[in-house]
Amino acid sequence: MKIKKVIGYSLSSTYGDGNVFGQPEGVKSIGLVEVHTDDGLVGIGETYTGVYVPELLEPVVKTIESLIVGKNPLEIEEVYNSMEIPFVSMNGFIRSIIGAIEIALWDIKGQVEEKPIYQLLSDTYTDNFGVYASGGSVVFSNDDIKKDISDILSQGFDSYKMRIGVKDINEDLDRVKTARNELGSNNLMVDAIQGTLNNWHQYNLVYNSKLLERYDLTWLEEPLHPSKLRELKRVYDMVNIPIATGEGLSGKLDFDSYLDSKCVDIIQPDVTHCGGYIRTRQIIEQAKKNGIKVSLHIWGSGISLISNLHLALSMGVDWFEIPMVSLDLLSNEFKDLKSMILQKDIKLNNGLGIKLTDDMKQSHPFIKNSGYKIK
Repeated sequence: MKIKKVIGYSLSSTYGDGNVFGQPEGVKSIGLVEVHTDDGLVGIGETYTGVYVPELLEPVVKTIESLIVGKNPLEIEEVYNSMEIPFVSMNGFIRSIIGAIEIALWDIKGQVEEKPIYQLLSDTYTDNFGVYASGGSVVFSNDDIKKDISDILSQGFDSYKMRIGVKDINEDLDRVKTARNELGSNNLMVDAIQGTLNNWHQYNLVYNSKLLERYDLTWLEEPLHPSKLRELKRVYDMVNIPIATGEGLSGKLDFDSYLDSKCVDIIQPDVTHCGGYIRTRQIIEQAKKNGIKVSLHIWGSGISLISNLHLALSMGVDWFEIPMVSLDLLSNEFKDLKSMILQKDIKLNNGLGIKLTDDMKQSHPFIKNSGYKIK
């Protein structure tokens, strides 16, 4: 069997109420990769960069295709290493796209061996991880937060993450207080989304964290921009809330720096962004050795959700994120997945477990300039 072609494309989908923060076109775009073999098999992978720079996906995939066409897709590590491009593929969106291609290779291997990916990754199986509902938009009012939490509790969640950082800190504190009151003793995580906003510095972090301490947070996420590791080190011991970060990291150097920093309590890799299964497994193993908890980041389509789920089932993590903003793309195909995860009754098909039909693609055409951006 040989790789015949690799194609990359973006699809755009209605998202939430069409007025979601960071999505000015009213839709969310998803970056997808297909690896085709000369035997007619097709593997699928998702890259998180499609949310941000969807127009760049196709030409980059075309460049990488020239490096791996003709290779055996079942020799995954060899193909993976063949996609290295000196000076530009260590991290960033090219590393993210390489990861999507690698996911597609595992999808093909699972189809050939008639096994779901998690069985290819490990002989062990575990569903012993926490699951949290990820919602609470930065622009939500107190009433919106109340409704959001009522919805997630009714679905069976006992853990909730909300966003802060756009509104005045006092208004955000009131929103967090509302969330704590609605949740009772359930887990509450707060995400400052500084990888996006970048409007806190080390002094904001210390001051704001002191104000947040009273709400018994499970963690404070991305309280500084990922580039501010040195600042985080300076003030980490002054902050009494566990620090979570990692969704903005992609390369080995990025993760190594944070995992060795002694100023992170929870690391948050995403298999669709940090280089696929091979690299993410290394990150998780290193985190466990360093006594750092692992929470898988998921903020793409159902393909991103199921890609990360295979990893969680294969080696165990501490937390698993489930986005709560509705995405029309693949919603029917994954409608039961959330409840299966919550009920610990997970049944997955061979490979990745999903097929994209021409009808699905045609019903969600790509909309230009739909990448994430703040107005």
